[in-house]
Amino acid sequence: MQKVDIPTHTGLKMNFFQALAARFALSRSNRRKYLLFLLLIAPAFLFRITTAAYPIFQTIVLSFTNLSVLQGTNEYVGVQNYVNMASDYGIRGALSFTIIFVVASTALELIVGMLIALLLNSNFRGRTFARTINLIPWAIPTIVAGYAFRWILDDQFGLIPYWIHEITGERLVIFISAFSARLAVILVQVWKAAPFMAIVFLAGLQGVPQEVYEAARVDGASGWQRFWQITIPLMMPLTITMGLFQLVWSLASFDLVYGLTFGGPGVATSVLALQIFREGILFFKYGSASAMSVVLLIFVAIFGLIALGLHRKADVSY
Repeated sequence: MQKVDIPTHTGLKMNFFQALAARFALSRSNRRKYLLFLLLIAPAFLFRITTAAYPIFQTIVLSFTNLSVLQGTNEYVGVQNYVNMASDYGIRGALSFTIIFVVASTALELIVGMLIALLLNSNFRGRTFARTINLIPWAIPTIVAGYAFRWILDDQFGLIPYWIHEITGERLVIFISAFSARLAVILVQVWKAAPFMAIVFLAGLQGVPQEVYEAARVDGASGWQRFWQITIPLMMPLTITMGLFQLVWSLASFDLVYGLTFGGPGVATSVLALQIFREGILFFKYGSASAMSVVLLIFVAIFGLIALGLHRKADVSY
């Protein structure tokens, strides 16, 4: 086969500088639009830089110093604060319980919230009233709930230990044992946050087409099969999103622990955010408190990246 050369007009050839000039000429016509765009986003960008980026940068800088108001020190110490954290029993205990508390409470909140949502989504008399009172625990301020349950679970005059003693004859002392105190903190957190999960899941359940359930019912699928094969896959993206939200929120909160146990007995129920509060607000040790804040920020970033990956995978799969 004879090779045919197709002539190319030299005027159509464009070198790099000509292409760059043409692109600049094209963008110049939209310069006003780009300028307007920059002017519109500038206030929000500056606000985020001021309220988020700068404090994070300043916290990282302070984590390498021994800044303390009471001791009058403000010297560069390198990674000494991080080394001290590794050998501090209280911080290591707070870090371990933070992971236990966040993972266990979030998992239970998702399960209990889904069960409550399924109940509220069913047809029964008084459903509107049940949906209304469901939000009462979530509406109570967390610190108030912590102090209230400290009284309710008190071994001397608490209602729950009193009822258990009347029924079984056993004297229940919750806050003297590390295991029972940790369990109490986790369960109170579930009681507080599960209603919010339930409302979000209820909205998701009402968005599932009923025709899908009817078709599965006609095909002979049982209630458990419909739940496992239809409800769970369709609700998985929402579940992962709510799990991510609650993970990040629980990592940074300490008000429930502060009101319920204040980290006791000892440091059994202390979380990392509470340790930061103690070091920074109570003892004015801003250097060590900043180092713990950086560690907490790293944990939030790790959990966030994992959850984001799971969320994208769920979107692709379902």
